[in-house]
Amino acid sequence: MINKVERLVSIGKFRNYQATGQVNFQKLTLIYGDNGGGKTTLTSVLRSLTTNNPAIVRSRISTNHIAPQAAQLTQIGTPNIFHTFGAAGWTTPFADIEIFDIHFVNDNIYSGFDFNDEHKKQLHQFVIGAQGIAIQNQIEQNKASKVISKQNQANIEQQLFQQVGNNLTTDLITSFLAIPPAHATGIDQQITIAEAALASANANSIIQTLQTLSSLTRITSGIDFTSLVTDLQTTSQSIQNTALETLFSKHCQDLADNSLAGPENWLQRGFAYVESKQTANEPTIFCPFCKQSIDSNVDILDAYISKFNANFNALVQRLQTHFTSLQNFNLDAAIQTINNINQTNTGRIASWATHLPNAVQPPTFNIIPDEAVLRAEFQSLISLVQQKIQNPTVEVATATATVFQASGQAINTNIDSYNQSVTAYNTAIATFRSGIQTVANAFLEVERLKRIKKRFAVPIITLCTQLAAERQTLRGLETAYTQLSLQQQTAATTFFNSYQTRINHYLGAVFKTLFRIDDVVHVAPQGRATQSKIAYKLTIDGKDISFAPNQPFSAKECLSEGDKSTIALAFFLSKLDIDTNRQNKILIFDDPLSSLDTNRRTYTIGIIKALFQQMKQVVVLSHNEYFLHEIGKDFGAAIKKTLRITENFAAKASVIEECDLDNLVKIDYFKHIEALEAFRTNPDHSIKDTVLGWLRNVLESHLRFKFYKEIRLMTVQKTFGNLISFLNTSGVAFRDNGNRATIIANLNLINGVSWKQHHGDPNPDYTTLGMNPNTITAPELDNLIQDTLNLIEVQL
Repeated sequence: MINKVERLVSIGKFRNYQATGQVNFQKLTLIYGDNGGGKTTLTSVLRSLTTNNPAIVRSRISTNHIAPQAAQLTQIGTPNIFHTFGAAGWTTPFADIEIFDIHFVNDNIYSGFDFNDEHKKQLHQFVIGAQGIAIQNQIEQNKASKVISKQNQANIEQQLFQQVGNNLTTDLITSFLAIPPAHATGIDQQITIAEAALASANANSIIQTLQTLSSLTRITSGIDFTSLVTDLQTTSQSIQNTALETLFSKHCQDLADNSLAGPENWLQRGFAYVESKQTANEPTIFCPFCKQSIDSNVDILDAYISKFNANFNALVQRLQTHFTSLQNFNLDAAIQTINNINQTNTGRIASWATHLPNAVQPPTFNIIPDEAVLRAEFQSLISLVQQKIQNPTVEVATATATVFQASGQAINTNIDSYNQSVTAYNTAIATFRSGIQTVANAFLEVERLKRIKKRFAVPIITLCTQLAAERQTLRGLETAYTQLSLQQQTAATTFFNSYQTRINHYLGAVFKTLFRIDDVVHVAPQGRATQSKIAYKLTIDGKDISFAPNQPFSAKECLSEGDKSTIALAFFLSKLDIDTNRQNKILIFDDPLSSLDTNRRTYTIGIIKALFQQMKQVVVLSHNEYFLHEIGKDFGAAIKKTLRITENFAAKASVIEECDLDNLVKIDYFKHIEALEAFRTNPDHSIKDTVLGWLRNVLESHLRFKFYKEIRLMTVQKTFGNLISFLNTSGVAFRDNGNRATIIANLNLINGVSWKQHHGDPNPDYTTLGMNPNTITAPELDNLIQDTLNLIEVQL
């Protein structure tokens, strides 16, 4: 329990308060004070203490303060615990203090007509209590830790972005961390290939304009080398043989058809004989078989000569044809065509060389080993044919022809091989073209490979390890957050179900209002928010009240100040009802009656009295002494303490001191009777005018109480003199009715003597009255006091 407020310095109106006298708190402590005197300041000090929030005290620095702020409260213990406030804040917080005041209302329920999310967040913490706040604090710490973890990750990622480069982005960072070491094997070669592909992609517009290689056309001379070689070897003898073979074939067939055996032998021996004779130049030649004369006119000879001449002429014609073919064959043009194509291809190859992979080899040009030799061979062949034409029947060497023929065949073989290489090269070009990527894709591939290379550099490995660890930390925090949220949801659901029931109990059964609370639920923090909040719906007579302005049934239109105070008090009290630790709580009420009507004040008094039995300590501060007196009147001095915050208006400073609450609420009638009795014991004639006023007030009040029913019939103003006249003339019975005249006389005397003190005007005739207040003696004044007491106690 709170034992005492020992010291308050430079805090609001408490400029230099030091506890003096019996100002210790009890289980029930009632503190009276005028508005503006320091009640709220004292409550704020207690709030600062229990929440360990020094800012609350510092915000209440005294105006024109001289000394530094300081405070000290003691808590009952063995020994007592001192809670001291200084520049560093509180030395020791004081837990388990629940405070209901205007700040609780503004922070947790509403401000003006504003019921906003911030109120609902604060109310959530208030309702869920210490256990719930512990979970909430863990949730907030969890979120704060996640923010730090995410920031750490962002910092590490930023370092990676800067050091790795190569278009490493947030979207790629996860896959970057997961790159296996095996992917870095041969990475330099892969990068080289990818960079070549990127170069190709960049040059694609040029590549598409480059031409493929041209094939060579085989050399076709038009020369029939087989026929040419044969004709070059042809002689007159061979022509004769051919002619004879023709004749022999026909004559032999005739002889055979006519039953001559071995006609070939016969003809061969006969022609040999004739040929021999001709060689000998014999003038007359006879057939060796029939001895007939043989001359040039013989039919068979004519046929032979004719056949020989025909074959000779054909030979000459063929030789001329061969010569014509040789003349028509432009060897230089053929060579030039080959060289032109080679030159063209060489230029194209040079263009392709900067683009094609190194593995693509260009064709090797080696078609004609020696053009001069080839030309010489060709010229030799022409000369040979010309020689043959000049002497057709003389055989010439065929080597020149076969050499040139072989050279041509070798060239065509080389052309075929070259063309195969050209085809392969062009196929590689086609494959290369079809494989060219877009610049964007090729660039991404280069960047990807370079990132792989960077991934396993020592500084990057360190950063990746740190990032992976930070991500693991974040995953752990997220798992913990889920569990904490579930714990909070479970605890809050239990709390809020009971909370709604208790609120509606107070709003309906206790305070007799038409307001109700519905749909009280826990709302977990969303997005970047860290605090949970309580959501609820307020209704009046079953109609939803809107917290938005300018809406039907808006809070502004439906709630009076008293309604809002009642709702706030219901929220507060309901929390206490569901708090299983309330027996260890200290309850502070600072002016809980704000804007409450008489009925609700009465209900509140009963509630506080009931709470006294359930709480460790109850402290009530109020500017309404009657409210405080009503709370404390049934409690004895052993468990009750009444204090007062008194302001010294000259010094503009307040102090806490003892207060007699019973006397504070005592009506003037009893106060003045006690004052008269005390005056008789310790008279002070210097205050005689005051004493005369007490006499008048006591008697006038007594008449009003005693004869309440009778004086209701009065039609004139109920002044003391009029009251006496009415009683004298109305025949009202007195207890000592036999001394009625004396009673009236004494009343008139006191009325006359006290007139000046009451009205400030010496209207009575003191000579006639028989007593002058200005010259009244002490015995006369004491007699008047005795008469007054006798009147109220005996006679009236």
